[in-house]
Amino acid sequence: MALAGLDVGTSGCKVMVFRNDGTIIAQSYREYPFITPQPGWLEMNPENIWQSVLVSLQEVVQKSSEAIEVMAVTSHGETLIPIDKNGRALWNAIANFDTRAHPYINFWKEKADPLTFFQITGMPLHGMYTVNKILWLKEHCPEVFEKTWKFCCVEDFIIHRLTGEDPVIDYSLASRTMLFDVIRKEWSPLITGYAGVEIDRLSRVSPSGVVAGEIKESVSRETGLPSRLSVATGGHDQPCGVLGCGVKKPGEAMYGIGTSECVALNLGEKPFLTRGMMENSFCCSPHVEQDSYLTLAYIASGAAVLRWFRDEFGFEEKQQSQLSGKNIYDLLLEKMPDKPASIFVLPHFSGSGTPYLDEKSRGAFIGLTLATSKGESVRAILESLTYEMKISLDLYEAFGLPIHSLRAIGGGSRSEPWLQIKADILQKPLTIPLAGETVALGTAMLAGMAKGIFATVDEAIDAMVVFQKTIVPRPDFQKMYEPRYQIYQKIYRNLREINAMISDLTPEEE
Repeated sequence: MALAGLDVGTSGCKVMVFRNDGTIIAQSYREYPFITPQPGWLEMNPENIWQSVLVSLQEVVQKSSEAIEVMAVTSHGETLIPIDKNGRALWNAIANFDTRAHPYINFWKEKADPLTFFQITGMPLHGMYTVNKILWLKEHCPEVFEKTWKFCCVEDFIIHRLTGEDPVIDYSLASRTMLFDVIRKEWSPLITGYAGVEIDRLSRVSPSGVVAGEIKESVSRETGLPSRLSVATGGHDQPCGVLGCGVKKPGEAMYGIGTSECVALNLGEKPFLTRGMMENSFCCSPHVEQDSYLTLAYIASGAAVLRWFRDEFGFEEKQQSQLSGKNIYDLLLEKMPDKPASIFVLPHFSGSGTPYLDEKSRGAFIGLTLATSKGESVRAILESLTYEMKISLDLYEAFGLPIHSLRAIGGGSRSEPWLQIKADILQKPLTIPLAGETVALGTAMLAGMAKGIFATVDEAIDAMVVFQKTIVPRPDFQKMYEPRYQIYQKIYRNLREINAMISDLTPEEE
């Protein structure tokens, strides 16, 4: 039985086909460019996204040795695509990290206590959510707002294009709009009323892993996909990754180690919507598993900081890599000392993530001396990223949300030295799934549930998720890291005012 997961990301789409035992049959990937009309604006042409999806599907069909039985669709969150009744996009997709709608935070603060909105939507006030992009469109492009039939995100836009049916969005992605009631699992009349958006102009909501329609004949002909192929709801990419890395129980979490870093913690059946969660910028949203919730902690920059260091200071390693064929990151990490660094990095190169959500924060190296080496600088980057995540995870623990185990995914999960640093600082084991593409795998698992191949999430995990190994913490490193973590926790608050002044001095256009 061949199951397909279509993962539509911010910079490209990926299609992967799996057997129902988790074996990869075929995969394909296509990128699409960003459009930046103004500083802080980030858009994508919806037609580029759609054409990339079609080409990826066509290619994966040609590569696959087995006919695809069912496909589910997953996407990144918050992006807005307004469409007319013919499914035509009326504006470029306003991407998740676009900043133009941030002033609308004040719009909500004038309406009610932010806790009121948090306890309905599960989202702390922030400009990235789809509702604020709709408010921007309403104010600045009223003719587009009036002509819009449906205000879509990416998942529902693609499902509509694939099936011709009215757009359908799953609960987990709907929650990223800040228009969705995460308790009642429906669009919120209060939030939509304040925003001036009629509920019938939003996509139909559905649980994940439910058939949304059958593929259109025209799409079947163009891609080679089987006629009448079932297309199912997937979810927001983060919870799909949680499913794909085998997280089953409350207290288990996914640790995504890539360009940005994210820990997604399974909360179980009970939502957690306290003021403490809101004030520390933690969301609480439906999981792709029915009657279950997740929360997210993230670092905006993540491995992008290491890539910056590689590009700016790794000339020698680049030459060695070209001569030896060894990975340039492995060469950089080989130079790390065996003991913890005594310098620190504030990794806010793209602003901070949780718990601060401070867009004006900037990166910094702290404690440099003439004896500081390149290797110690690399180790400090990796350690400081983990210190930064530990702040959020410690808050979860303080809120009564313990984390028992972490499943490591993403590019960083392929580096055992990097994972060992994380295990030693967090003093938690990190287990590595065999499948690197856990978002696509989780999406394919939802496709299998939609088709009745799996009755439960646990059954799908047991059938399709295989683990490689577990990196365990070394107790002797805990004593060395404790005083360094105490120092790290003071860095942000002592640099916050200075970084805000620097941010105001250096506009983004420069």
